[in-house]
Amino acid sequence: MLSSTSARVGLLRLSASSSARCCLPPPSARLFQLSRTLHHHSAPSRPSRVSTVGIQLQQPFFSLRWQSTSSPPPPPPPADPATKTPPTFFSRIWNRVLTAASKAAASKDSKSSNETTTPPPSFPDLRRLFSLASSQRRRIIIAFALLIISSAVSLSVPAVIGGLIDFFSKGSTTLYGFSFSTIAFSLLGIFLVGACAKAGSNILLDLAGIEVIAALRKRSFANVLRQDVEWADKGAGDVISRLSVDTTIVGESLTDNLGDGLRSAVTTFAAAGAMLYISAKLTLLMCCVVPPAAIGAVFYSRFIRDLTNKTQDAVGELSKTAEERISPPAFRTVTAFNTQDLESKRFNRKVEDVVKLQTREAMATGFFYAGTGLTGNVAILCLLSYGGHLVSRGEITVGDLTSLLLYTAYLGGGLASLTSFATSLMRAIGAGARVFQLMDREPTIRLASPITTSGSLTSQSRPPRIRMEKVSFAYPSRPTIPILRDLDLTIEPGESVALVGPSGVGKSSLHSLLLRYYDPQSGKVTLDDLDIRTLPPSLVRNLAGVVPQSPVLFEASVADNITYGCERVVSRREVEDAARLANAWEFVMELPDGFDTVIGPRQLSGGQMQRVAIARALVRRPKILLLDEATSALDSRSEALINNSISQIISEGEITVWIVAHRLSTIRSAARVLVLDGGKVVESGKFEELDRPGTRFRGLMAAQLEVSGGEAVKEEEGEVKKV
Repeated sequence: MLSSTSARVGLLRLSASSSARCCLPPPSARLFQLSRTLHHHSAPSRPSRVSTVGIQLQQPFFSLRWQSTSSPPPPPPPADPATKTPPTFFSRIWNRVLTAASKAAASKDSKSSNETTTPPPSFPDLRRLFSLASSQRRRIIIAFALLIISSAVSLSVPAVIGGLIDFFSKGSTTLYGFSFSTIAFSLLGIFLVGACAKAGSNILLDLAGIEVIAALRKRSFANVLRQDVEWADKGAGDVISRLSVDTTIVGESLTDNLGDGLRSAVTTFAAAGAMLYISAKLTLLMCCVVPPAAIGAVFYSRFIRDLTNKTQDAVGELSKTAEERISPPAFRTVTAFNTQDLESKRFNRKVEDVVKLQTREAMATGFFYAGTGLTGNVAILCLLSYGGHLVSRGEITVGDLTSLLLYTAYLGGGLASLTSFATSLMRAIGAGARVFQLMDREPTIRLASPITTSGSLTSQSRPPRIRMEKVSFAYPSRPTIPILRDLDLTIEPGESVALVGPSGVGKSSLHSLLLRYYDPQSGKVTLDDLDIRTLPPSLVRNLAGVVPQSPVLFEASVADNITYGCERVVSRREVEDAARLANAWEFVMELPDGFDTVIGPRQLSGGQMQRVAIARALVRRPKILLLDEATSALDSRSEALINNSISQIISEGEITVWIVAHRLSTIRSAARVLVLDGGKVVESGKFEELDRPGTRFRGLMAAQLEVSGGEAVKEEEGEVKKV
């Protein structure tokens, strides 16, 4: 009996779209229906209006009341002291269950309020998972047909064994009207067909899985490369985990595990049908044992689904940490500062997070399979006890009992495999949510879909006019720290401009805005009066040749690195001319295979990498050349040669050259110098005009100007002495 006192025993936050009220008279029915309701609504679903469920225990009815979070739940009615009775054992247990559920729901709500890496999986994700295998439909259908054949052969074994036991025990000369030798050879042929069908099914499903995983990785990686720079700045470790681990989980679940699930389903239902055919009484006895295991399997699979989602996120964080610390620059920093122990502890904490989640999964799996094993043993014990009684009464034969026991084992194995399939499917849903998030992410800046006509930019031979009007910009990761403030800037076609200023003032940010790595918060950037936000970023980037301060080379030959990104076919002569112009010819020819030598990101010195990067920019025949500290890693001799090359390019006037530099030798080659400070251009003019006392430029370059002047005086004194 429930206590007659009305007591509010918990609040559960569930996703609901409308109000509902249900009242069920019988206590057992009330408990069952309430359990089903909680089970149904606690499953993750698409985001919807959050409501609060107030559960009140009253006699004689359960009242399940849905209340919107917009209004607080009503207070419980006051209890009558005269009618107050002590709580029963059932009500105490029920109160504890609801209190635990309330705490779990509150914990879940607090976690959901924070930004998470992976969205909660839902059953529409399951439909989408299966749609991924549509390209392998033919293979999967054939594999399923072969799987049914092999399952049918396997399911015939218990019936054959039971028949053979009766055959030998009765001393018969024929079985099913055939001699034993005929039956034996027939069975051998059937088993051979079953083995071939199973082999074919496994091979086809493996091939389908390989293709699905490959397609997933291709689509995901293609979408990753289309993302904006802002997204890439957050790190690649988690992305790599999704491309490698999560895609494998999804692909295997859609093929191998799906085949196992179908085989298990066929085995389970066929075994149950055969058991009913042999003895309905023994089969009904089994029905009293199977439901608890089935209910446990439902809760177990849901628990594993949520846990897998958390585990994959933790593995992604682990990969991200490892990728950040083992990358060559970071590894050198760790070594230089002797922080190996510190980084090991940081990585170990990430590993422990994964271990804790995997331990929870291992514990749940161990207890669940122990329970299912116990259930199976109890079922066999019941079958032997009652089955022996039926044999003694002559209702079934010993062979029938043997067959039924074997089918029971098949049924138990099928249910266990179905549980394993459900578990893998839940893992696939969790991993699929991460993969879909990667595939579905829309970049802030799209690569295609121009809004205005841009043919004039590509058809004209002269460079476009670059203009920035009232541009204000802050990096998305630091939105409260403005870099540029109402900046105005114009660069005429074919003009060479050097941009100088203190470190961190936003010089390289101007290049990033021109290349549309980012968009300004206000103002606009135009090329020939066309707002670049109305142009495809790929078109704007094709107009420019970029030499970054820290260039990147790929695992390819020197020639391939120089021609990287060129849409037209580049001849070897053009590659060599670009290398000569970039002062890279000498060291390239000293390599074992010259321009065909395969190099990697860390196989050349910093100066050599920068010269290859300059050659890469020049071979594109750009209309705009962007140099960001392009000579910062060069020695004096190489710097002088590169500056001569830059001066030659500038003198031709066919390319707009925009230089970000600190070195006077590079700045002198520009026709105009812009001084950036406080987010604005504060000075503009020729080098000689700005090189005078009192200018901001003079203050920035004072040290270099003094050194340069001293060297000039020494050279003059040397020449005088020589005369």
